[in-house]
Amino acid sequence: MDERKNVYLSLHKSFVREGIEYTDRATGEARTFNSATLPKGTVVDGVDVGGYEFSPMFVNESRFKGADFRDIPLLANREVWLRKTVMGPDGRPELDEGGRAVKDTVKVMPAQLKEAVDAGRSRYLAERAEHARQASRAAEHEAPRAQRSVER
Repeated sequence: MDERKNVYLSLHKSFVREGIEYTDRATGEARTFNSATLPKGTVVDGVDVGGYEFSPMFVNESRFKGADFRDIPLLANREVWLRKTVMGPDGRPELDEGGRAVKDTVKVMPAQLKEAVDAGRSRYLAERAEHARQASRAAEHEAPRAQRSVER
């Protein structure tokens, strides 16, 4: 029996677009898909995959992180194909012989992806906390000077 386990990737809702409509070329039907973009600082096997996108089948409001986050279930035994348009030195997409944009593709297992996103989020939150501590120290340092100038 094929046991299907899921890995749940949690991303802030600003990184997920849901219900994007398109017309199926074969049938002419209106359909929808989802798109998730990885935050910068997401590093998998030494490669920064921040800005790469993938199309998850399902996107749900996060059960544990609240309404501002989305949980994306991924099959644990099926790799995720991350894609990003290759940009030229002039900042425009590079084109192939057919005139289509060249895409860079990275294949990652869901557990690796979850670990990379979680590590990137931890680094981001630690940097923000350090920045806040430095700002607080600077404000405390400036406060006595401001007080002295008022007293004069």
